[in-house]
Amino acid sequence: MECNKPVEINIPDPLPDFNADSNIGTWKQLFAENIGKRAKIEISLFDGTLRGITGEIYIVGNTYVGVTCNGNVCLCDIYSVKFVTFF
Repeated sequence: MECNKPVEINIPDPLPDFNADSNIGTWKQLFAENIGKRAKIEISLFDGTLRGITGEIYIVGNTYVGVTCNGNVCLCDIYSVKFVTFF
């Protein structure tokens, strides 16, 4: 499956500093250091099942991570991330 960056998305400014002491070793820092890389992010849903999202890491916020695929951006709650596989 070929993934492309979305044409346009409004991103809040400024983005957090993920190298601050409070973010060292967190999912946020890991994702921020790997923006643009392909990954499969598995998140836990409310019913206890896991759902995988595969694409390029596009944006990272304080409470979310965005992945692009086929011109779309999928955002997920960073606190529901359980597993990540980088390609």
